[in-house]
Amino acid sequence: RRGVLKHMKKIIVTVMSFLFVVCFWNAQVLTSNAEETMVPGYHEYVTTKDEVIDTWYGIARGTYLESGVSGLKDVGNGKVNVSGTTTARSVCDKVKAGVYLDESSNGGSSFGTIGVYHYEKPNASSCHGSEANIKVTSGWWYMVRGVHSVTEGSTTETTNTQTRALQAS
Repeated sequence: RRGVLKHMKKIIVTVMSFLFVVCFWNAQVLTSNAEETMVPGYHEYVTTKDEVIDTWYGIARGTYLESGVSGLKDVGNGKVNVSGTTTARSVCDKVKAGVYLDESSNGGSSFGTIGVYHYEKPNASSCHGSEANIKVTSGWWYMVRGVHSVTEGSTTETTNTQTRALQAS
């Protein structure tokens, strides 16, 4: 009987330890998720012969992140311009825009990143950055992905944009 009680005690201690670890891990996950938030919104796309733009607008009231824009313009002779803008609803601790230039040699079936550009402004309500005359391959397809974030205190709100594909001339 003493052996059974000792065995039961080991099982209970093991189960309780396991539950403690699971609860601690879940608390860490909840804390991590509370710090960065994807904000609900909608996209508007502009596509012309030589330019593609994705503009995201936040729909939640009382949030910090208002909009994000990424753009790609074909300027001819195997060159493109890229840009990214992030706008906050008010002055915030940090406003960031990241722009990723992607290319496809197979008509847009798959893309790979060939350029990464990061812009940041402290104590601002917007951040804009652009790169001009980036050398690319004529006839290949290009698109831009944007990553937009606003940080105020311990809260960071983020969203993503992605243009349609554009063939370089």
